[in-house]
Amino acid sequence: MCFRAMPTYKLYYFNRTAVGEGIHLLLGYGDQEFEECRLKKEDWPALKPLMPFGQVPVLEIDGKQYAQSTAIARYLGRKYGLAGKDIEEDFQIDQIIEFYNDIRNRASATFHETDKNIKARIQEDNEKNHYPFMLKRLDEIITKNYGHMALGKLTWADFVFAGMYDCLKLLLHISDLDKKYPSFKKLQEKVLTIPEVKAFREKNP
Repeated sequence: MCFRAMPTYKLYYFNRTAVGEGIHLLLGYGDQEFEECRLKKEDWPALKPLMPFGQVPVLEIDGKQYAQSTAIARYLGRKYGLAGKDIEEDFQIDQIIEFYNDIRNRASATFHETDKNIKARIQEDNEKNHYPFMLKRLDEIITKNYGHMALGKLTWADFVFAGMYDCLKLLLHISDLDKKYPSFKKLQEKVLTIPEVKAFREKNP
């Protein structure tokens, strides 16, 4: 009788908690053994051409590499029972993740602007004309879904948000974000206190 070996997983990412952290948490939730390949900044130029799209995070399964953080999180969500029960429910998860990515991408572009004067003007415009609507709407969605991103229950979208939240606060540069939108911090804490996730984080700080 032949037995197929368990697949081997490797996660490539930098030594930081940003877009790769949601994947990290999902692997912990799924009790998936994997090798962490934390990349050093000085090693990245040589490694970049070896990645599928020249980016990380990258999840490698049995030697085959898969990229794009949302695609990886969606795959793991399906694997661990954290997706919708049909395509309509998956649609609801996808739309909130895309909206969340709109917020993250806007904040990231502003944060990484190198011209201080331009950066200040963009941040002012964001805080006046964009963030109030976007963050309020996200807060309303999470509240409506009983503290979750979608479907009123735990999905892979919650892990994406929870893993990125500390970094998102840095990118947004809004000092009272937790106070203005308490649902955000509560959602992060809800994910981080899941027994499987908590045990994984204690073992893998």
